[in-house]
Amino acid sequence: MTLRMLRAVVTGLLLAACVVIAPTTAGAATTRIMALGDSITGSPGCWRALLAKHLQDTGHTADFVGSLSAPGCGFAYEGENEGHGGILATNIARDNQLPGWLSSARPDVVLMHLGTNDVWNNIPASTILGAYTTMLGQMRASNPAIKLVVAQIIPMTPANCSACAQRVVDLNAAIPGWARANSTTASPITVVDQWTGFDTAADTTDGVHPNSSTGIQKIESRWYPAVVAALGSQPAAVGLRVDGTRVVEANGTPFVMRGVNHAHVWYQSRTRAFADIKSFGANTVRVVLGSGQRWGPTPASEVSSVITLCKQSKLICVLEAHDTTGYGEQSGAASLDQAATYWISVANALKGQENYVVINLGNEPFGNNAQVSATWASATSSAISRLRGAGLQHLLMADAPMWGQDWGNIMRDNAASVLNADPQRNTVFSIHMYGVYNTADKVNAYFDAFRTAGLPLVVGEFGHNHSDGDPDEATIMAQAQARGLGYLGWSWSGNSSDVGYLDMVNSFDPASLTSWGERFLNGANGVRQTSKEATIYGGGGPADTEAPSTPGTPTTSGVTASGLTLTWAASTDNVGVTGYDVLRAVGSGSFAQVGSAATNSFADSGLTPSTTYRYQVRAKDAAGNVSATSGIVSATTGTGGGTGACKVGYSAQNWGGGNGFTASVTITNTGTSALNGWTLAFSYANGQRVTPPGWGATFAQSGAAVTATNLSWNGGLAPNASTNIGFNGTYSGSNPAPTAFTLNGSTCTTG
Repeated sequence: MTLRMLRAVVTGLLLAACVVIAPTTAGAATTRIMALGDSITGSPGCWRALLAKHLQDTGHTADFVGSLSAPGCGFAYEGENEGHGGILATNIARDNQLPGWLSSARPDVVLMHLGTNDVWNNIPASTILGAYTTMLGQMRASNPAIKLVVAQIIPMTPANCSACAQRVVDLNAAIPGWARANSTTASPITVVDQWTGFDTAADTTDGVHPNSSTGIQKIESRWYPAVVAALGSQPAAVGLRVDGTRVVEANGTPFVMRGVNHAHVWYQSRTRAFADIKSFGANTVRVVLGSGQRWGPTPASEVSSVITLCKQSKLICVLEAHDTTGYGEQSGAASLDQAATYWISVANALKGQENYVVINLGNEPFGNNAQVSATWASATSSAISRLRGAGLQHLLMADAPMWGQDWGNIMRDNAASVLNADPQRNTVFSIHMYGVYNTADKVNAYFDAFRTAGLPLVVGEFGHNHSDGDPDEATIMAQAQARGLGYLGWSWSGNSSDVGYLDMVNSFDPASLTSWGERFLNGANGVRQTSKEATIYGGGGPADTEAPSTPGTPTTSGVTASGLTLTWAASTDNVGVTGYDVLRAVGSGSFAQVGSAATNSFADSGLTPSTTYRYQVRAKDAAGNVSATSGIVSATTGTGGGTGACKVGYSAQNWGGGNGFTASVTITNTGTSALNGWTLAFSYANGQRVTPPGWGATFAQSGAAVTATNLSWNGGLAPNASTNIGFNGTYSGSNPAPTAFTLNGSTCTTG
């Protein structure tokens, strides 16, 4: 529905290598991946962490191998590697280092971003490629079927090497020819362009090393699709998915949407609407959200709540970003790229919900500006690519341009190219049928075009009347039913007075149907007559009255002065557990709900230091049945400090060709009690300087003295637990290690 018709209520030097693998089948050996490189790969090397998580999130299984452990990047990941700071490709070949690493790691795939240090040392491209050839021979001696993915390396503009930028260009220009000359069917080589689009000013910390935001993200985003493509595999779509012209559930059962649009972003308190919509037999609700350009943004926590409401009422949830409405004509409207950024920002609330959630990229994403609407295919394909790159595997829904009505047939004529641009081929197209579709001929012609092309289609919005003409709702509903096409009517309630006739109920009251509501919900080919509940919810069988089993008693971890994490044994249910309520009491006080979780884990924050809290949880299912509450766990927050025995391991790798270095620090709690927050302190004796921001800690330096304070995720250190932190720095002359370290004021042992 066009927004104009609604009442707006809320008016290291680097060489990188990593390897990636296709998902394994049951009983198949896991592919072994060696990440080979210098400080970009080894420390911090957090693009590897992003890549490992991306692969895991999208169903790929791989074993990252190497003699070096994973540095801290903010979350746990599979990260063994051979990332040796300051290393040169030519030195690896000269010193015969690779065979030993290969013998221990036995990789199946190598991903190589190598040559940055060689370039910095003014080694010619031909010599670097000679080292490539030597190493390739050693790889194939280790494994004749080894697969190599090699990068045209990222640009570099260090302050002390004005010629380095051109040297990188020269090396990159030679790499494709080298790869073609050396690739074989048994041991293929794939080239990935990491240079184009990488900006040393915006994406590095020093003209060479990728920063921890855009830099590592760009590197990971180039590796992921290239590696998956090189391995010739994509994980199968999970959950709801496209099958030819149909939408099917994970078990292959066809799912035909029969539902209602609900303007949640303007009526956030009207949560009863979900159950009321379900009471008329709907199997789907399309929920209006805001991406932040005109409304919202609807936060991830609220997205999770909306999904829970859908699941409680056994509704498939189509979530749409409304800010894109009329882009190019409507002032302030968001682009599809901005909508994609929003979906990625709430990805954690969406992942794991593929059986229940459809992501509608953006509502009516272009207005009537023909020149802007002509970009629909490229803009939609780009948005889909970004969501897939972020690990979102859901069924995607793409709205038509021109206020959703596609009167210029732009979506009709370009939908096939957009579907083919989706690596999962899991996109359904949505037409909004208002005044443009005022005759049976026009309705049938549009439906016929998609059937002939073999493309999936739903009617994402329509009504019985409209200011731009009189839609033929009878044909829309009858033909949708005959053809097995989904439809979603606009809208439950809350339209502005000029289009109030599109309300299905008066003032959100399900007992007060409008004429449109009566027609749509109870009439011929309407919702009550044709809707079938998704099989994920039981497929319309007998009412579910069985409550989930009692969750396990929670356990606590990561207790700090202001937060902790709860985990518990998951409940079971005859249909399916949809979430958990988390209850908290302060001291001996009464329990009250403090939050909800979709899985058996919950992070609580904002707590008071030195305070005892008690927790218990209860499970819920889609029918609203609630389990008995779990046993109680108690936890006392820390004071924000604390002392204890500690051990510190420190190592630094000087960069070839410059006066920089990368330091890696391992902190171990060797005491008998947990640390709840820590600050490491040490001093440099030779004028070394830390280059912010570092990783794993917040670093500060005053003169020779350096402090490193924990981040929110690694402040709690149990006895014998360790955390890894590090930073880049500069030196002049020699670079001796600090001789003493203290943790929260206590002197640590070293080694």
